[in-house]
Amino acid sequence: MISVSNIVIMLLSIFSIALLTLSFFLPLGSEIDRLITFFDFVLCLFFLYDFVKQLYIAKNRWKYFYTIGWLDLLSSIPVVSELRYIRVFRIFRVFRIIKSIKLLVQFIKENKASSLYGFVVFTAFTILVITTTAVLYVEQEVGNIKTAEDALWWSIITISTVGYGDLYPVTNVGRIIAVVLIITGISSFGAAISYMTEKAAVLKNSK
Repeated sequence: MISVSNIVIMLLSIFSIALLTLSFFLPLGSEIDRLITFFDFVLCLFFLYDFVKQLYIAKNRWKYFYTIGWLDLLSSIPVVSELRYIRVFRIFRVFRIIKSIKLLVQFIKENKASSLYGFVVFTAFTILVITTTAVLYVEQEVGNIKTAEDALWWSIITISTVGYGDLYPVTNVGRIIAVVLIITGISSFGAAISYMTEKAAVLKNSK
């Protein structure tokens, strides 16, 4: 059965494989490589949650675990970097969902609001990863954003529109990246408030 979480996990699986591919071209131990490793850790937490959820809802838990569950589990362990290459096998789950394209389209049509919020979460996370990596690449030699930790701190205060001001881009490209991240933050918080308002209205009407 297809759900919003299935769609989000499918998209994140594709994105994680893209990050994994990118890591092959980065110098080991570089600041950008360390940044990608951090985001990979966050993705592992998503995948670990998905594994626990799939195991819980499976009609036959042992069958799920011995077929694809053990691969999902191994690819979701963040502390063992070698196991992340097993994540390539997640592409088979993506193929399974895409194979049911008619059901996928039908689900999206019938659950437009929920699907939209799912895509908002994925889009916001994707933009956060891309802009954080891009600003570190552009600014590390000329600005004050020089390390993976600097870039992460800057992205968090920027997407939350707090604007702490201790770290900031000095190049025109970096400033454009900051604008994109600020707009993403405002849009995401607006969507989150809309989602909570809608859920509260549904709960109120159900009483």
